[in-house]
Amino acid sequence: MSILSYNYAMIRYFCLALILVPTLVAQTATTRPTFEDFAVKQIFRGTPAPPKLNKDQRTFRTVIRTGAKTAVEFAGHYTIPRFGCGAGCNGFYIVDSVNGRVFDGFGIADLPGAWLDKQAGDPPARIDFHQNSRLLKINGCPNEKNCGFYDYLMVDGKGLKLVSKQLLPKEYQ
Repeated sequence: MSILSYNYAMIRYFCLALILVPTLVAQTATTRPTFEDFAVKQIFRGTPAPPKLNKDQRTFRTVIRTGAKTAVEFAGHYTIPRFGCGAGCNGFYIVDSVNGRVFDGFGIADLPGAWLDKQAGDPPARIDFHQNSRLLKINGCPNEKNCGFYDYLMVDGKGLKLVSKQLLPKEYQ
């Protein structure tokens, strides 16, 4: 191999790297965790404990108590009572079926219509969770601001911990 052909090959590889590296980085940055990444081993099947409400949670006591009586929905031993908070908005709490502890959630408004209009397919669920996973996904605008995609991990005894966030561009906020 001559010096000229070696240099040409190196330039080609360098150019290819310049094209591929940003693409790979962009794909990695937009990859969200999967439910399987945070699988739980056991699902609680017993009688749910009654929720232990604090003073602020009593406003939604009927929703929380009714939701807490359902079968486990999330992270192996939690239910997620949900309620409406206006057009295109839902709020939620998280109740531990084993001990009755109630964790505060928040309101989630829909993703902006202007952004949704430019997307293919059905809009993502506003809140997504599985019985056998500690991952909870929010696709919307928590407390009606900072619209985007949020991934939370349920930490036993502590509540939700944010593990990733991807905000929509500023023009959709």
